[in-house]
Amino acid sequence: MAMSPHDRPAVQRVQPPKAPYDVVNRVMRWVLSSPRRARGMGESLLLLHLTGRKTGRGFDIPVTYALVGQRLTVLTTSGWRVNLRGRPDVEVTLRGRRLGARAELVEDPDAVAQVYGARIADLGYAKAGRRMGIRINVDRMPTHDELVEAARRERLSVIYFTLTAGSR
Repeated sequence: MAMSPHDRPAVQRVQPPKAPYDVVNRVMRWVLSSPRRARGMGESLLLLHLTGRKTGRGFDIPVTYALVGQRLTVLTTSGWRVNLRGRPDVEVTLRGRRLGARAELVEDPDAVAQVYGARIADLGYAKAGRRMGIRINVDRMPTHDELVEAARRERLSVIYFTLTAGSR
């Protein structure tokens, strides 16, 4: 039985179709790996380089970021985030330059809700969903409690990246 629009939670995670994103991600890895190619897109996209906790396999993941203070901030619902638990040293390719970084994974629903709320307010709730990989099912700014509930249900998280010494 399908959920009616009134039964849907205020905020939901969006699952993009896998096949087109595999192609898009391949192209984005190529674009973001060069300073010249990354010019425009490098202002909001970076490549995260990390190693799988169980497999030891390397991953190069294009992610959207925002600069918050001195930290690069990534909002995500993706499963790869668990590879950062207890393993904060990573590399990022930012504007075509590969740099060392320290990742701080935030999964506490209250803290995550605060960051998501601030980002939604910055972008405007009408545009935020598409830019943040979520669907806002209410015709207003979601409340803090609705965002906390979404963080718990959808496993929303925040990752802060601080470039390490010698990276700049």
